[in-house]
Amino acid sequence: MKNNLPYLTPERLTTIFESVYDIVRVQEELESVGKFGEERLDCLLVTLQAMQSFNYGFRPDDTRQLFGPMNSIFKFERNSDGTTLWLSLILAIKELYGFSDHKLYEVMAEVKLRK
Repeated sequence: MKNNLPYLTPERLTTIFESVYDIVRVQEELESVGKFGEERLDCLLVTLQAMQSFNYGFRPDDTRQLFGPMNSIFKFERNSDGTTLWLSLILAIKELYGFSDHKLYEVMAEVKLRK
């Protein structure tokens, strides 16, 4: 895990994943929403959503690799845009935080939200 990034508690993960389908929003709109009410965490959410959008649009092979390991936690549908959005956000978290596959699995197991 990288230093100086906010710790991903189950509550913070839930808030992050409540926005999993919001990548179509404009950055200014996201910043004004302030889902966390704390500038650092709100900026983290904007960063993760920008990375999610990039992953969704340009990295389908990289997101697809997470399907197997993450499916045991989330029970994803196959060939679903919703699944791809979730995997794109999970990949963003993995890469921003520098998580190993094992650590990512542990962290994602703490996500209580299922959609």
